[in-house]
Amino acid sequence: MNKEEGLVILTSFVAIGIIVLGTVVSLLQSMEILAILILGIVFLILILLQVYPKFSHIAENLERIVFFIALVFIMVSLIYLYKPI
Repeated sequence: MNKEEGLVILTSFVAIGIIVLGTVVSLLQSMEILAILILGIVFLILILLQVYPKFSHIAENLERIVFFIALVFIMVSLIYLYKPI
């Protein structure tokens, strides 16, 4: 992903969107979504560090691990947030 600057920029926008959305939802509704905000920040850092050749391979592996962790956090947060009363 070293020579794909356009893809890095677009995925950075997605990570920034996750951060903004996580912030708004955390402030307005519930703090359970705060974990998604933190993982969005981690994604943004990993995406931006892929510009460097040494970190590119390590960042891709870390992104894969953090992606699955974020998926679990999203599922748990949504189940907890929308559980029946």
